[in-house]
Amino acid sequence: MDELNSAAPAVQAAAYQLILNRRVGQYKLPDGVAIVAAGNRDADKGVTYRMPAPLANRFVHVELRVDYDDWMIWATNNQIHPDVVGYVTFAKQDLYDFDPKGSSRSFATPRSWSFVSELLTDDLPESTLTDLVAGAVGEGLAVKFMNHRKVSGQLPNPSDILSGKVKDLKTKEISAMYSLTVSLCYELRQAHENKTKNWNDMADRFFNYMMDNFETELVVMGAKIALTNYQLPFDPSKLKSFDRFHKKFGKYVITAMESK
Repeated sequence: MDELNSAAPAVQAAAYQLILNRRVGQYKLPDGVAIVAAGNRDADKGVTYRMPAPLANRFVHVELRVDYDDWMIWATNNQIHPDVVGYVTFAKQDLYDFDPKGSSRSFATPRSWSFVSELLTDDLPESTLTDLVAGAVGEGLAVKFMNHRKVSGQLPNPSDILSGKVKDLKTKEISAMYSLTVSLCYELRQAHENKTKNWNDMADRFFNYMMDNFETELVVMGAKIALTNYQLPFDPSKLKSFDRFHKKFGKYVITAMESK
C-alpha cells in the first residue's frame, strides 16, 4: 500500500480489516501475501496525515535513508548515464540534498538524478539542457554538473581505450575521470554480453589503462564495478595484466568488496 499515510484518517481506518484480519468483506488474502506500506515522513513536507495509533501499532516501522553505495550498485546496473554516476561519485554529498525547511521545488534525490540521466540521452541545446537539469536538481547543482560535463567531453572514447587505440590520458580532472571509469565498465560489460571474440584483450587493456592513468581509488572503483556489480568473468590465466594488478591493487579491491 503505497502512500498509506497520504490517505485521510477515515480511509486509513478502512484499512484496519485488511491489515489486521487479512480480508476485505468476503475476500481473504491468500497465504504467503505480505502486507507492506510506504509513505513520506511527516517532516518531509509531503501530503501526509498522522497514522492513527491502532493502525500504526499493526506495523513494524523502518525509516529508510539514501545510501551512496546502494545507489551506485543500482545506478551501474540500470545504465544511469556515466556522467551522472561519475559526478555523484566525485561529489557524494550531492546525491541527496533535500531540505524540508527549504522553499526550492527542485532538489537532488536519486529520483531526480535519474531524470537528469534521461535528459542526457536527448540531443538538446546546452542552454536548454542546463535549464532542464536545474529544474530537476536545482540551479546550483546544475551549474556544477554542467561544468563537469564540459570536462568529461574532452576525455577519450572508452571503445578507443579498450581497442588499444588510446593508451594515455591528457585530461586529469578528477570528477571527469570518475565518469570515464564508469564508461569503461559499461563498455566492457557490453562487449561481454555481445560475446566479443577479443574480450580478454579488452579486459587486459581495461586494467592496464586504469593502472597507468588512474589513482588507486579509481582503479579500485573500476575493478569493484566490474567484479561485484557486473560479475565479469575475468580469467587470470588469460590476462597479462593480472599479476601486476593483483600485486599492486589486490588487497584494496578485496577490502572494498568485503566492506560491502
